[in-house]
Amino acid sequence: MPSRVVVEVAEALCKGCGLCVAFCPGGALELSPEPDARGIYVARFVEDADCRGCLNCALVCPEAALTLRRD
Repeated sequence: MPSRVVVEVAEALCKGCGLCVAFCPGGALELSPEPDARGIYVARFVEDADCRGCLNCALVCPEAALTLRRD
């Protein structure tokens, strides 16, 4: 079975700008519906998403809060 790509978000670095969500062609990211302790709606990986591994999210993130890994 081929491995799948998962996006990891460093929530402490995420500022909730939404650029990663906007630039994800596969819809693998979303902003959390609830704010974190800082009041920020951080990005999160959609668990059943089919991440394409294009790296768009990591490249546009101004905080370098995203990394991709293979499961």
